[in-house]
Amino acid sequence: MKQVIAVCLITLFVQLAGVVSGQALTPSEAREDIEFLKRRLDQLHPAIGHYTPRARYERLYDSLYNGLNTSVDYLRFFRHVSPLVSALKDGHTNLNHRRSYIDKHTRYFPFFIRDAGAGYFVTHNVSADTTLRRGTELLTIDGRTVASIHQELMENDRSGSDGDNLTGRRQWSLHQFADYYAAWFPAVDSLTITYRLANDPLRLIRQTRIPCVTLQQFRATMQKRYSHETEYHSNLSVRVVDTLSRTAVLRVSTFMGSKRHDPFQLAYKRRLKKAFRQIQDQNIENLVVDLQHNGGGMVLNSARLLQYWMPEKFTIMQREQLKKAARAELVTRWNPFSALQFSMQYKSDGRGGFSSRSHKRQFRPRRTLAYKGNLYFLMNGASFSAATSVLAKSLDAGVGTFVGEACGGAYWGDFAGHFKTVTLPNSRIQVRIPLKKLTHAVDLERANGFTVEPDYTVGRTYDDLLDNRDYTLTKTLELIRRGFVARKPMVVRPLQASR
Repeated sequence: MKQVIAVCLITLFVQLAGVVSGQALTPSEAREDIEFLKRRLDQLHPAIGHYTPRARYERLYDSLYNGLNTSVDYLRFFRHVSPLVSALKDGHTNLNHRRSYIDKHTRYFPFFIRDAGAGYFVTHNVSADTTLRRGTELLTIDGRTVASIHQELMENDRSGSDGDNLTGRRQWSLHQFADYYAAWFPAVDSLTITYRLANDPLRLIRQTRIPCVTLQQFRATMQKRYSHETEYHSNLSVRVVDTLSRTAVLRVSTFMGSKRHDPFQLAYKRRLKKAFRQIQDQNIENLVVDLQHNGGGMVLNSARLLQYWMPEKFTIMQREQLKKAARAELVTRWNPFSALQFSMQYKSDGRGGFSSRSHKRQFRPRRTLAYKGNLYFLMNGASFSAATSVLAKSLDAGVGTFVGEACGGAYWGDFAGHFKTVTLPNSRIQVRIPLKKLTHAVDLERANGFTVEPDYTVGRTYDDLLDNRDYTLTKTLELIRRGFVARKPMVVRPLQASR
């Protein structure tokens, strides 16, 4: 008996080792994986057919399934599956590599890059070649233009960006360019780049081969070369930036609490109260709420922030809906109270699914610390999820001036709340699937676009890049000094155009 068990374990180990080492998937294994993924998406995902018509989505799946007629290596299969996920156009649905595909030995593109105008430029360099200073224009990587690579990454990973909105995809794929590159392209030890040095009067195009670096090397070099530039503002911190106009910045980098064991998010609530007491004590007349790169968090905490400036009682969500199969993911055998908890939180929606019992919870505006001055919101494409909820509710209430670029989420709502991560049986690729459709309690007639659009659009210039300047805040301070606030009505743009 022991020998039989030993043989079975060895066989299992060999099979797993084959997958982990990058052994090619057979056509039947690959088809089993994509069929499994499609079935789980159909069962759980509330976005099927929302942005991409159902018939078009089915044709895409058939094409992908039928294209798996030969053996395929792991990375090729990862890229083959990607269109099925990206076609959902949902920023909360993520396609992730199997465990340990990205590890401490993974080598990364050794630059932070940003766009300015039509070009891409180095802002931070962790390579051994220190001549590539900030402002160096990066033209190509291994024979491909940076623009074409960036476009490919944007098209194949829609994390943090809903619908056909481009700002979220552009922000995430550029700010995490090295991570996206390592996840999408085959691993290499070095890359050939062409570039133009900053302040080169001849604008010569040069070429060099740059070694890639590990994450440990990346972080160590960043600390060594750029620690003096780091200006970190903690979440919910308040800083006065102009005493003459009584202007302060409230940094809201996340709606997640800092403590792990805080189910009611009381620490976040206390920190928020402390911030607005500071704002009141300093008699701030212009408050800049910085939601740039805020990827979201707890809806409860976004509501708590809104309580400080919303003019009357409000709800965040109009509806919260789940598919029937989502119940099996939330009610588990190991938690005997989960069935009772589910029945207390959800009820049948009469269409085979479930709706939340508590989605219309009302929040009352704060009284003692309510902010009555001018509000300015800093936002970009990486302002997503719960951050979008704050922006949408503020716009709906006619509150504030929006500066920057369109946020990453949709004005109407999103797909989030609860999540299920499924692992494909053969490749072990992981896909995070949101289980709830969350519809904002907003008037669609008050939308200024599919996302929340800025009243004042601000883009990065080359000088901003050279000076490492917070150009959105700079523009906002200029608007405050000139006394500008947003005026309504605004030009209404189409809510969504399907492709």
